[in-house]
Amino acid sequence: MKMTPNRLRLLALALILVAGGALAQDSAPTPPPSADDSGPEPSSQGAVLDYKDYAVKAYRLEIFGGSFSGGTYYDSQPIQDRTVITPGSDPLFAYNPDGSGLLVSGLWVDKNGSIVYPHLDDDFPNRLYYNAPRKEIKSGPVYGGRIGIYIADRFHLDLLGLYASGDAVTTMLYDQDGEAGDEYQPTRITIEKDTGFKVFMGGIDAMYDAVPATFFGLTPHIGFGLGALINRYTYLEDKTALYLKGNFGLSTRAGDNLDLFARAEVATFAFDVDELGYSNMVGYTNFTLGASWFIDVLPPAVRAKHDAALQRKK
Repeated sequence: MKMTPNRLRLLALALILVAGGALAQDSAPTPPPSADDSGPEPSSQGAVLDYKDYAVKAYRLEIFGGSFSGGTYYDSQPIQDRTVITPGSDPLFAYNPDGSGLLVSGLWVDKNGSIVYPHLDDDFPNRLYYNAPRKEIKSGPVYGGRIGIYIADRFHLDLLGLYASGDAVTTMLYDQDGEAGDEYQPTRITIEKDTGFKVFMGGIDAMYDAVPATFFGLTPHIGFGLGALINRYTYLEDKTALYLKGNFGLSTRAGDNLDLFARAEVATFAFDVDELGYSNMVGYTNFTLGASWFIDVLPPAVRAKHDAALQRKK
C-alpha cells in the first residue's frame, strides 16, 4: 500500500506522543510511603537494655563456719516403781550392733541390736539400775556455703549446702542403791557414743536484705527456706528428712564488694526414731560467721542509671 505524505506525518506524530508518555512515566518521582506501610524492623543488636530487662541482677557468694547445736530425738520418762514393763516393748538400740561402743560394764547388746540393762535386784523387778534412756546429738562444728541469685534490688534466692558433725550419745539415769536406799540420787551417765555422726544439709532460702533498717553500719537479713538433710551414723542406716528453716543475720561492709556477717538459723524436721516406730520433731540451730562477695552482672551504665533512679526516689 502506498503511503501518502499526510499519513506519514500522522504516524510520526503518534510515535512521538507514545514515546514521550513512556519517558514521562519513568521519570516521575516515587510517592512517599504511607503511614500504613510497615518498613523493615530496626536492628536489635545496638539496643540498650534497661535494669528490668535483666532476670539476674547480681550474684552473692558466701562461705561460713560456726557452731552446730545438735538436738535430742529420743527422751524416755523414768520408769516408776509400779510401772509394768512388757518384755521387748521398750527397746534401746545400740549405735554399734556389735556392742563395741558401750562405755560401762554390766550392759550388753542383744542379737537384735538392742542394749540390755539389768534390774536392780529380784525384790524390785521394775526398778532398774539404768533408767530413762535419752538419745541426742551433741554440739559440734558446722561449715558451708551459699550462692545467692539476686532477682531484685534486695531479694535473692540462695542455694546452700552445709556439713556438721557431733557425737551421737545415749545416756541413762543410773541409780546406785535404787528404792532400797536413799544414800545416792540417780545420776545421768553416758552409756554409748558414736563419734562419727555427721549431718549433710542442702536447700534453697528466700532472702531479703533489709537495707532500710540498717543501724550503726549493720544491715539485717531475714530469710526462710526448705531442703533435705541426711543424718549419718557410723554403723546404722542414714536418717533422711525434709526440713523447714528460718534465719536472721547481720552484715557490715568490709570492702567495695565484700561483707562480713553473723547469722543464726533454725531448721526443724521429723527425726525417725527406731525405738518408737515413729518420728519426733527435732530442731538444729547453727550460729555462724562468714564473708560474702557481691558480683555485679549488670553493665556499668545500666547499674549507674538504676542507682541514680533509686537516689531520686529517696
